[in-house]
Amino acid sequence: VVTLPFTSLAAQNNESGRIVGRVIDAATGTGLVGAGVQIVGTTTGTLTGVDGRFQINGAPAGTLSLTVRRIGYQPKTVSGIVLEARGVVEQEIALRETTVILTAQIVTAEAERGTVDAALSEQRSAVGIVTAVTSEQMSRSPDSDAAKAVQRVSGVTVQDGRSVFVRGLGERYTVTNLNGARLPSPEPEKRFVPLDLFPSNLLGSVTVSKTFTPDLAGDFSGASVDLRTREFPVRRTFTFSSSLGMNDAVTGQLIIAAPREGSEWLGYGGRERALPASLASAGAVAQLGSREKINSAINGLRNAWTPATTTGLPNGSFGVSVGGQDPVGALNVGYLGSLTYSASQEIRADDYQANPIQRNGHAEVLESWRGEGSSQSTSWGALMNLSSLVTPRARFSLNNAYTRSSDNDARRTSGSAYSFGSANVERMTLRFVERAVRSTQLKGEHALNARQQLDWSLTSSGVTRKEPDRSDLVYVQFSGDGPYAWSDGNPDVARRTFGDLRENNVVAEASYRYAFGDRLDAPSVKVGATHRSTARSAFNRQFSIVSSAVPLADRALEAEYLFDGRYTSGNDDVFSIINVSDDGVYDATEQLSAAFLMTELPIGHRARLIAGARVEDADIQVNTALSNSNRFVSRLHDVDVLPALVLNIELGNRSQLRLSASQTLARPEYRELSPVQYLEIVGG
Repeated sequence: VVTLPFTSLAAQNNESGRIVGRVIDAATGTGLVGAGVQIVGTTTGTLTGVDGRFQINGAPAGTLSLTVRRIGYQPKTVSGIVLEARGVVEQEIALRETTVILTAQIVTAEAERGTVDAALSEQRSAVGIVTAVTSEQMSRSPDSDAAKAVQRVSGVTVQDGRSVFVRGLGERYTVTNLNGARLPSPEPEKRFVPLDLFPSNLLGSVTVSKTFTPDLAGDFSGASVDLRTREFPVRRTFTFSSSLGMNDAVTGQLIIAAPREGSEWLGYGGRERALPASLASAGAVAQLGSREKINSAINGLRNAWTPATTTGLPNGSFGVSVGGQDPVGALNVGYLGSLTYSASQEIRADDYQANPIQRNGHAEVLESWRGEGSSQSTSWGALMNLSSLVTPRARFSLNNAYTRSSDNDARRTSGSAYSFGSANVERMTLRFVERAVRSTQLKGEHALNARQQLDWSLTSSGVTRKEPDRSDLVYVQFSGDGPYAWSDGNPDVARRTFGDLRENNVVAEASYRYAFGDRLDAPSVKVGATHRSTARSAFNRQFSIVSSAVPLADRALEAEYLFDGRYTSGNDDVFSIINVSDDGVYDATEQLSAAFLMTELPIGHRARLIAGARVEDADIQVNTALSNSNRFVSRLHDVDVLPALVLNIELGNRSQLRLSASQTLARPEYRELSPVQYLEIVGG
């Protein structure tokens, strides 16, 4: 007797399913909080919560209809929803505003599904000028990373395949965020995040904001790029993708390339590239003392100076992901795990470099070189995102992402050199750079009611950039048709560089929005605060190997022969090693606190005014130790008030006019407050 009702209930539960989705404003795509969603003919229903999301558990299997109601909007009934036993249906429902009582609009599920494209919705409802590229668009294109995807945004160009220029402004004027939180820069000389670090398979959208509003970072000068990782799917899914590509100028062809060591196919430099311990500390060269220690230090460097010839390989990639939404106790937890990897090779067949000089107010080429180069690149990334609607009005998310990339570059060019008396020189560079970005974010979204929204997040992120054992070699042609050979005494003939940069930051953010009415166009006020704590360390050591005692007969030999130990054993007195004067180490810290207030006011039926201000207190300190024992301490402490005024005018159903006036700033990069200098490869 006791088991019969239980069995009957179990059977009934096995025949039920789940309906999830969003209720949105048809004009703007904004989620509507507090809308009632009910299965027609039953008492089963719910209210929409965060971002207009809803979830109805225990819905009967079969063909269903949903009725949706909200104050200020025309009621709507969506019919023809087919729910299988123990299945899940995802449904997006768009409501239109109304000022009079109308009968409910009835549509079929097929017509309703996908009413508003996510990217277009965000652009229409944005306060400022916003353009977005979604994962759906990226999946239909050959874009393998965020840098390629963002090029599809109007007004955006990408330099060198990684740095973003918006409306002609350089990369230092663009802020890059991951899931709304600032990403530190892995570049030593410039403030930007290389977007080729982020495989497109990990991204849900790339959004570019071109208008400053007080809820954005104050050092937004040109644009803000926000990378959003993918959200979990409603149903359990498993996907696998792979690609193989060939470039007839590379694949199967003989090309110059840099030698590879160890696990560089995973983006990690081999241990053979490590800086010898005897050279690691500042001023170490001056402490070597004996010829035996000097030769030992030179022999400790990897004996690689010139590009090798190899056969070009095809490009390839693969990606795998698993996601879904499953019950964990009393909660439904959404999850998405993803892993992606790619490897590619490219060549620069007509590589050009030039150094300019200014004469009579005009730029002229002082010296230039032409030649060839190549780059072997690897990139991989992983993410694990978890999210749950703890209550219909509260959603918590834990987002984790890690990406790593590496470039192994080789370059061989020739031309005249001013520093060598305008003689012809051959310049060879081998350079391996590895970069990594990590981010962990805990985020909460609370729809307190239809008028109040509270959002907060706590993010820990970090970057590393290593440039282990870069080599720069210059051979000189002493006669018009003679060979290129070793040059005596010049400190730029043979240089080795070791760089290691790390930055970690913790960001805490919170914002509260209150609307003075139930309609989306009601006046509203938004306040918020941010605190960011940053710690950065940069290690850069540069050494030059000089000699005036290389035998004349051996000077045309490749550098690998000169440094194979024949002149650097025991007490041989042929080569010496010196520090480059502007290398060294610096540590930087930044404490930034900010608060903002902004209000949004409707003006008639077709205009909105957004006004407010942001206050930022930034305290930056940089401590530098150079190899020549000099020390520098630099500090920048400013409090800035940054006002903003934006007017949006709806000209029609498909067009808007936006006018804005604001004040922003561009803080100096930490390296600009330190005299440590880095070498860069600059393409032409």
